[in-house]
Amino acid sequence: MGAVGLAWFLLLGGGFIAWNVIVVPLNREILDNDLTLAYIGARIGIEHGWSHLYSLSLQHQMFTELRPSAPFNDGERFISPPPSAWVLVPLTVFGSAATVYAWLVASVAALVAAWWIAAPGSGRARILWLIAAAAWYPVQYSLSLAQPDLLVLLAAVACWRLADTGRPYLAGAVLGVSVLKPQLTLAVPLLLLAAGRWRIVAAWAVTVCVLAIVSVLLLGQQGLNDYRMLLSEAEHVANNRYFTPAYVFGSGVLSYAVQGILVAVGVTGAYLNRHSSLARLFALGLVTSTLGATYWHLQDYAILVGAAWLFWREPAPAWQRWWLLVVVIGGELGWPLSPLPILIGLAVWLVYLALPPPSTLRAATAG
Repeated sequence: MGAVGLAWFLLLGGGFIAWNVIVVPLNREILDNDLTLAYIGARIGIEHGWSHLYSLSLQHQMFTELRPSAPFNDGERFISPPPSAWVLVPLTVFGSAATVYAWLVASVAALVAAWWIAAPGSGRARILWLIAAAAWYPVQYSLSLAQPDLLVLLAAVACWRLADTGRPYLAGAVLGVSVLKPQLTLAVPLLLLAAGRWRIVAAWAVTVCVLAIVSVLLLGQQGLNDYRMLLSEAEHVANNRYFTPAYVFGSGVLSYAVQGILVAVGVTGAYLNRHSSLARLFALGLVTSTLGATYWHLQDYAILVGAAWLFWREPAPAWQRWWLLVVVIGGELGWPLSPLPILIGLAVWLVYLALPPPSTLRAATAG
């Protein structure tokens, strides 16, 4: 009865929020989202050549054509890696609005697929995990902005599944899909390497290097200069670091030092957990990526859905599982409560994930 009641609560509450966060805004203006910027990049590449992908003047021109009444401010720049534009090229023949609709369908499908792969439990309890994920505000906010977070989530958990079933090279190649938004999983390969899972990392590195080389060849020197200029501009946008430890420690050297320490905790934890399951290592990697990223927004916390699923697959003290409520509430109320609750929740989660469970310590000692 408790599970049924929780499911109805999540369905009704999540549905109400989704209506106001996703349906109403997108119905009002379907192009008022971040995917429009990637669509602009794809159009520029097709019509003017990929070396002009990061031309601010061309982005401004095309943005004005698509959304003539919207201001072209510092938040309306396409600064994602080139593959984010490449994947939209086949959809450009259908127009901008149809591209957004297709992307939203793909994102929902990616969430369902990720749940099918990674969610723990069985029966009704397992379905509850899908309802809870779909009802969580960062996930809904990601959909409202037509972000690639859920596709990267699918890539991360698919990588885990493939590696866990003895296919590390294919797993690493799949993780390469995360270049669509690399900060979401950037610490995962580092932690896997620290844990001795080098085959996954090698395949990931090859995939990323191939994409990077192709990107550099297509952009050329001018394109790279334009890209550096846009990235430099983005560094000074306060909103881009609001949901990182910079909220607590400021945007200077101290916050970078703190984030370096947090990544070091994650790497050390990966080494200590080298005899633990891949599920624990991937959960630790995703949490470390979240705290270590210097460019992060509220919708990016959607990647933590995968971390929660993988963490829950292993036995853990009840208090550790209940602690995730701090993270859930912190993300749900990220705007009114500030980022502080979720940052605290994540820091504690990182620490107890980094400490290997007693069963792993006993196995390592026996070995």
